[in-house]
Parts: sequence; structure tokens; C-alpha cells
Amino acid sequence: SQAWRANWGALRPVFLAASTHAFEEEIVLEAFSKIRDQIPDCLLLLVLRHPNRVPEVVPLLKSYRYKKRSEGDADTNTDIYVGDTIGELLTFYAACDVAFVAGSLMPIGGHNLLEPAAIGIAALTGPQFFNMKDITEQLIVAGAVEVITDATSMCERVLYLLQNPEARTQMGNAGRTL
Repeated sequence: SQAWRANWGALRPVFLAASTHAFEEEIVLEAFSKIRDQIPDCLLLLVLRHPNRVPEVVPLLKSYRYKKRSEGDADTNTDIYVGDTIGELLTFYAACDVAFVAGSLMPIGGHNLLEPAAIGIAALTGPQFFNMKDITEQLIVAGAVEVITDATSMCERVLYLLQNPEARTQMGNAGRTL
């Protein structure tokens, strides 16, 4: 993950949207657009839950410089790095500053928040985490995970966390401890 970050720009803020589903990408991209108004060099790692959906997502990226993981590494000119491979999600987590764990803005039930927690990454989830209810509630109470509901709240929390390393560290430590 450090080698990836060196290629992307070692000091560049990195926001990961992990395991996204249809309609969640639009919300993430709306938030990302607003994030970049304040942090222009922010890199979005967009990792789809089902990589076979990349062709339907690519048209949403037309106003950005994007690269697919299957085509090689991103660089300092990449705005969005699309994770279209299998088995690399933990490395994407390790390479980000803040993660949104998807499947939780739509009635899908959410995905595994233990992955970012285990490696000390501050994480956000949507309100629909019924598949992972017990552990998600424990992570929220511990201060490791925050719930967002839409693009506006996602933008606000990501900006806050990217601009406040101490808050990110506290959340990451809380996740690791739990």
C-alpha cells in the first residue's frame, strides 16, 4: 500500500468507497465532487462490489481522469482509481485515509466494517447495515465508525476526517481496539 501511495503522491489525501453497488456510485461521486472543491488533489478509490459492473460505472466518470486497477497503477494525475480486481480490497483499505463501506446506502444490508477497523482506518457506513447490525453498532459506540445518510453528510464527514488526522487516528485506534 505504501508503494501505491508513493505512485499516487505520498501526501495526497485518499478516500476509499469500498464494495459499492448500483446507485451508490452516484452518491459517492456527488460527495467526491464537493470534496475536491476543498481538497483538489484528493484521490478517490472506487472499488465496486461486482467488478463486472465497471462498464456501467465508467460513463459516470467521464469528467474525471480515471484509471482501472486492471490497467495498472494510478499516478499523480489520476482523480479516480477504479478497483476492478478481486482480492485486493484489504490493500485498498491499507492505502486510504478514510473509507466508506458501501452496501449501506441502499437496502442491501452493508458490508464488513471489521476489515477497515482491523487495520485502523476511520470508516463511514450508510444507515442500512442490517446484515452487520451487531458489530456495526459496537463499532459506532466505540467511535470507530460514523453513519452518513447521503452525499452531503458523506462530503462533510470525509472532509472533516481528511482535514483532521487526530480524529482519523482516534477512530482507527478505536476500531483496532474493538
